[in-house]
Amino acid sequence: MRWPTKASREARPQLVYVVPHLSETESEHFAHIPALLAALGERIDVAAAVERGTPPAQLPGVRLLLRVPGQRRGRLGRALGTALTIHRCARAGYRTYFLRYSTLFLIILILTRPLYRHRILLWRSGLPDVRGPEQRKTLGDGVHDAVNRVTARLVHCLVTGPETMVPFMAGLWGIPRHRMRLLYNDVDAKRFAPLDEEGRARARARLGWGEDEFVLLFVHRLSYRKGVRLLAPLLARVRSVVEEQTDASAADSASGIRVRLVVVGDGPERARLARQAADPALGGRMSLLGAVPNRDLPELYAAADCLVMPSYEEGFPRVLLEAMASATPVVTTNAGGSGDVVGAGYPYVAPVGDLDVLVGHVCAVMSAAPAERRALGRRLRARAEREFSPQRVAAMLHDLL
Repeated sequence: MRWPTKASREARPQLVYVVPHLSETESEHFAHIPALLAALGERIDVAAAVERGTPPAQLPGVRLLLRVPGQRRGRLGRALGTALTIHRCARAGYRTYFLRYSTLFLIILILTRPLYRHRILLWRSGLPDVRGPEQRKTLGDGVHDAVNRVTARLVHCLVTGPETMVPFMAGLWGIPRHRMRLLYNDVDAKRFAPLDEEGRARARARLGWGEDEFVLLFVHRLSYRKGVRLLAPLLARVRSVVEEQTDASAADSASGIRVRLVVVGDGPERARLARQAADPALGGRMSLLGAVPNRDLPELYAAADCLVMPSYEEGFPRVLLEAMASATPVVTTNAGGSGDVVGAGYPYVAPVGDLDVLVGHVCAVMSAAPAERRALGRRLRARAEREFSPQRVAAMLHDLL
């Protein structure tokens, strides 16, 4: 590790960015973090504390890179390793922390704050306990909610985004508005990028997708709150529309198109979805890929024709950012901050739970001329590069310090 000099500590703000892991072989979105850290390192002195796995020897923009010890020694071992990491950061002069999902690290930060007097910037966005009608809240769910509510009130400020989520999160956990901060999620448009015509054709061939297929892509956790139970009815309805147009010899571009729904992700709704996918009424047109390594996601986005996100609940969905950067049209509900992400006036945003509107939007994208879909994708990518680049988000985070 490289310890910052006294001059560097005095010249620029400092921040410890807590990273769950950096693996590209897992399905979470954390592999994007190095691009943000590199952009952040142009503005401030960055320390990165990696909770799981072995980080590389160095990361661009990171002055102090720490692996949290005790990863395989149970909860107590991890707690002690976290406390040791906080002590090392304090010795190096770092007193401000930014973290998102790391509950144990957050608790240890709160417990050690009287000793080190550090500042805690905690990111939270969304409502994780939206359940199906037959699902009941468990004791564990109640404990988790209580921990979230208490810890959110004990940090220096609660960071969230996009704009819609600021008043929502303040009201959800009773946080005074003066302690709320706005921060965007970022997307690396170099990783998530459109393919040229030949590259896209090769990708679709590798994936087993026909050139005459309209491929709908779903990428998310397979849970009720992400609208998974709407996928099979959505596919059935869209196929019905295509069949009606074909039977009537309609002269629009949707006629004769075969629709395929590709589902990426894992979660508690997978068994139900697998049963639905096997229903002969769907004609084998739903494919379940399971959890896909993060490194393989860019090709899926770029090869698909449309991302569909029928969520009942969202915060600041990265899947929208990744599809937008890939120049892939999206159909989404207005759950959480989704409408803010695609921007005011985007035509394919449906009310939460409104299957009729979702079907209409998917059919509208499908019926559009290829040139029109490409133009829509370019507009989405331009928005992703302009509003959600690592450089833009690094500047926002710098301003919070």
